[in-house]
Order: sequence, then C-alpha cells, then structure tokens
Amino acid sequence: MKVVLFADIHANLTAFEAVLADINTCYQPDAMISLGDLIDYGMRSNEIIERIQEVQIPIVANLKGNHEKALVDSDLSHFSSERGRVMSTYTRNHLNQASQNYIKNVMQEPKQTLEIDGNKVLLLHGSIEDPYWGKLTPSKVDDEKYKDYDYVISGHIHQSYKIDVFFKAETPLMRNQKRTTFINPGSVGQPRNHNPYAQYVYMDFQTGEIHFNAVPYDVDAEQVLFPKEIDKFYSERLKFGI
Repeated sequence: MKVVLFADIHANLTAFEAVLADINTCYQPDAMISLGDLIDYGMRSNEIIERIQEVQIPIVANLKGNHEKALVDSDLSHFSSERGRVMSTYTRNHLNQASQNYIKNVMQEPKQTLEIDGNKVLLLHGSIEDPYWGKLTPSKVDDEKYKDYDYVISGHIHQSYKIDVFFKAETPLMRNQKRTTFINPGSVGQPRNHNPYAQYVYMDFQTGEIHFNAVPYDVDAEQVLFPKEIDKFYSERLKFGI
C-alpha cells in the first residue's frame, strides 16, 4: 500500500492545497493517514475540515490531535501560554456546528493500530504514554514500549524524522534484533524545523520507500487573515518555520 502521511495542518488551507497539488503531481497513493491537529493556530479551521472531506484519496485513519481534544473537552489547562489559550478560545468561538460534529463523530482517538502489507503500524498524535500531548522526540524512540510495532508514526512536534531502532529480541535469524521504524512527517501548516514549506511524507509500505516532501506555498495569503486580537507570533512564525 502506498500512503500519504500528514499531520498538524492547523487551519492553514493554502499550505494544505499546496500539499494536495504536489501529491496529485508526484504520486498515486492508495490512501492517506491524518495524524491530528487539523484546526487552531490558523484562521481557516472550518475550511480545512470541509476540504479534507472533499479529497478523493481514501483516509484510512483520521486522528484527533491535542487541539481537537482541547476543543471537545473545553479544557485549556494543557496550553503552556496565555496566547495559546486565547487562540484556542478564538478557534472554538468560530467553529461551525458541522466542524464540531466532524471532530466529535468522525475523527478518531489517537493510538490506533493498523495492519498494512504485513506490518504492524502504531498511529499516534503524541506518544504511547500520552497519545494527545506527549512528545515523541528522537531522544525517546528507544523506549521498549514500541518494540512490538514495525512502524510508529506520530505528529505533534512539527519536526520531521525517520529513525530505525533495533531492539533486542529472540530472533536468531535476524541476529536477535527487532527493527522498529519511527516516522514523523512534520507539519503541513506550521513547521518548526526552520523550513517554512508545507511538509508531508509519501510511503510505500511494501517496499519501505519513504519520501519526505516540503512544498512552497503562499505564506502571505495566510498571514493576512489573522485579526489584530490574535498574537502576531502565530502569523509571523509561518515565514520562518519556527
């Protein structure tokens, strides 16, 4: 199966449209996997939810992220800054009923397991301990909680990576090692790896081929949408990928 992996669109419709155009030009995927945080931080949460429902490529997993979780629970306590709480409140006040219904009734809890081409795949937004808010950074991928999976795919940190970890195992044929591949596709709408381009991954689970993609888009078109009551940090960071 050939799959597109993406995460953290964060209401950035221009970036998502650029990604969809790039997929259409470069690849012919069988399916898509969305790892959460369609909404918030950007100004077009309703439009993103409407657009993702129009995409013709089947979505085989559609996870909630921590921003959807905060909205459903009406809980702002996990945000580390006042500007984040203000932003989440703004998003909640502007979400229409159709968007709220989609989040509550269509999007899935993170920590989903799929079987793809004989591979056991764990899908998270965050980490195995905290599927919403946990941060599965490269320094944490050697945790043996992940060893039973062939692939662990997560989002949330807005930084892309692929790391193979070889856990000890009773497998003489494989030199007593068990490989688990960790993948984070980065962020479509708010990258934080100092690359402002919209980022996603294309993967062939049968061959193991993985392409990391970074697509330019019209950042200005998104920045002009931010109102004065939203901290300018959220619009300015789009220019720098921070």
